[in-house]
Amino acid sequence: MAEPATVRQDEQETRGSQRFPMFNALKHTPYRLYWFGMLGSVMGHGMQIISVYWLTLQLTDSPLMLGAVGLSNAVPTILLTFISGPIADHTDRRRMIAISQAFLALLHASMATLVVTGNVEVWHVLVFSFLAGSGQAFEQPSRQALIPQLIPRTEMANAVAMSSIIWQGSRLMGPAVAGVIIALYGVGITLYMAAAGFTLFFVLVQFIHPNSPANPSQSRGLLKDLLDGLSYMRSNEIVYTLIAMTFFNSVFGMSYTILMPVFARDVLNVGSQGYGILQSSGGLGALTGTMLVAQMSYVKRKGQHLLIGATCFGFLLMIFAWSPIFWLSLGTVVLMGLASQFYVTTVTTALQLVLPDEYRGRVMGTYSLTYSMVPLGGAISGTIAEFLGPRVAVSFGGAMVASMALLVAAFLPRVRDLE
Repeated sequence: MAEPATVRQDEQETRGSQRFPMFNALKHTPYRLYWFGMLGSVMGHGMQIISVYWLTLQLTDSPLMLGAVGLSNAVPTILLTFISGPIADHTDRRRMIAISQAFLALLHASMATLVVTGNVEVWHVLVFSFLAGSGQAFEQPSRQALIPQLIPRTEMANAVAMSSIIWQGSRLMGPAVAGVIIALYGVGITLYMAAAGFTLFFVLVQFIHPNSPANPSQSRGLLKDLLDGLSYMRSNEIVYTLIAMTFFNSVFGMSYTILMPVFARDVLNVGSQGYGILQSSGGLGALTGTMLVAQMSYVKRKGQHLLIGATCFGFLLMIFAWSPIFWLSLGTVVLMGLASQFYVTTVTTALQLVLPDEYRGRVMGTYSLTYSMVPLGGAISGTIAEFLGPRVAVSFGGAMVASMALLVAAFLPRVRDLE
C-alpha cells in the first residue's frame, strides 16, 4: 500500500528539523515575518548609533558631546520602559510595535533630511537622540512579549536564540557596514537607510497573525499596573533571581568592554588596531554563543546551562585581566563573548518560558533595562582601575559574577534545576 504523501512530507520536515534545529522557529510564518522585520529594525538601530556619534564628532569635535548624546538616548529608554511595560500588557503588542516603528522611521527620515540639506545643528542631534530613545523604550517590551504568541511553546528556546542572532550579527557586522556607507555616501544616506529598516518592520508586522492571540487584561491604572508587576517579580523566586543575575552580570561583568581601550593601549600595547580586533573578537564569540543556544534549543536543564555560562564567563574575565600576551587575550575574549551570550540567551529563554502572559510586558521591559546598566558598571570599574589598575578592576568583576552564579547554584535549587 502506497504511503500517503502527507505522511512522507511530515517525516521529511521532521528529519530536516533534526538536521538543522537552529532554524526551526523560522518554519512558522508569523515568527518568520517577525524575524525579518526585526532584522531590518536592528540594522536601523545599529546605523543610527554609528551615524549619530560620527555626526556629533563632525559638528563638535568634542568627546564630552559624545557622552551627552549617549546620555540623551539612554535616559528616556530607562525611564519610559517602566511605562511601556504595563502598556504592552494591556494593548495589542503588534499595534505598539507598528506605532513605534512608524515613529522611528519618520524621525530618522527627518534627521536625514536635515543632514542632507546642510541644516543640522548640535541641538538637533540631542533632540533626535532623546526621541529615538523614547521610541525604543516603547518598542522593546512589546517586541519581546510578542514572541510567545508567534510560535509553539516547544520552539521558544529556538525562537529566542534566533532573535539574539540578529543582535549579535548586527554587533559584528553593523558598525563595519555603516562605516562603509558613511564613507561612500555620507551620514544622511545612512540615516535614510536606517529609516528604511524601521519601515520594513512596520510593513511586515501588518501581516503577522499570532498563533495564540493574547487577551489583554484590564488596566487598573498605570501606577497600580506598575506596582502589580513589581509585586509579581518580587514574589517569584525564579523571575527575580534571573533578573538579579543579569543585572549583576551587566554591572560587574560586561563593564570590561568600557575598559577594553585601556587594555589595548596600556596593558597589551597593541594600539587602536588591536583594540578593534579585540572588540570584533568579542562580537564573534557572542554570535557563536547565540548560535550554540539555537542548536541546543531542545536540550533541557536550562538552569544548569545558564549557571555554567555565568561561572565560565566570570573565570574567563579573571584570565583576561591577567593575560600578558595579546593572542591569549584575543582567544579569551572570544570565549568570554561565547560564554556571556550563552548565559544571557538562556536566561531570556527561561524567563519567556516561566512568565504568564499578563505580566510578560512588564517583566521583559524590566529585564531589558539590564543592558542599560553597563555604563554604571563602567563607572565602578573605572574608579577601581583609577586607583588599583585595570587588571584588578576586571578580575574583581569576574570574581563577583562567578561568585553570584555559584551561590545561586548552591542555595537556590529551583533555579539550578530549571528545565
